[in-house]
Amino acid sequence: MTNTTSAQPLTPQERYEQEAAQSDKDHHTPTAGAMTGHIISNLFLDILKIRQAKLFAKGTTRLFLEQHAAQWIAVETETIERLDSVLVSDNEMVPTTTEQLNEYGKLTEDPVRKYAAGEDQLTDLIHDFDWQLIFVGKAIALADNEGKTALSSVLSDFRFWAKQQILEAQLFLGNDPTDGLYKEVDDDDDDDDE
Repeated sequence: MTNTTSAQPLTPQERYEQEAAQSDKDHHTPTAGAMTGHIISNLFLDILKIRQAKLFAKGTTRLFLEQHAAQWIAVETETIERLDSVLVSDNEMVPTTTEQLNEYGKLTEDPVRKYAAGEDQLTDLIHDFDWQLIFVGKAIALADNEGKTALSSVLSDFRFWAKQQILEAQLFLGNDPTDGLYKEVDDDDDDDDE
């Protein structure tokens, strides 16, 4: 009779080190999962910023946020939960620690901002939605290339919703829908005329 020993399961520390190494690799060669980690982290930060604006904005912006902030927070929280579920089912890393949220989150915070004019705080939130859409667009493209249809679907739902929120907030401020938003610059030189 042969004496066989089965491999010992990894310790929690070993599992975390394995996850961290994979995450580092994924962030140097972007994957849909890694890009979605940035999105989840950004959503956590955005929820804090929405709460801050709702609590401290003054004037008519306060009324706008009283009507929209709770829904924004609810949708972003639900989106985090849906993205978490998809990532876990795809065996991808999910940011769950403050360290990871700070590392992967790309929205900027400024505690002084809570004392800015209400319109400035709302404009900042519009820019955050817009900035998130850059990551969402990249993650959708990567998910489509990787055949991750469930992830692409959740991200597409969020993109549609975020664009609607940008539109409503821009119109409230009296802006055209794309005023002040990120625009990709085409760096291709059209030298065909010469």
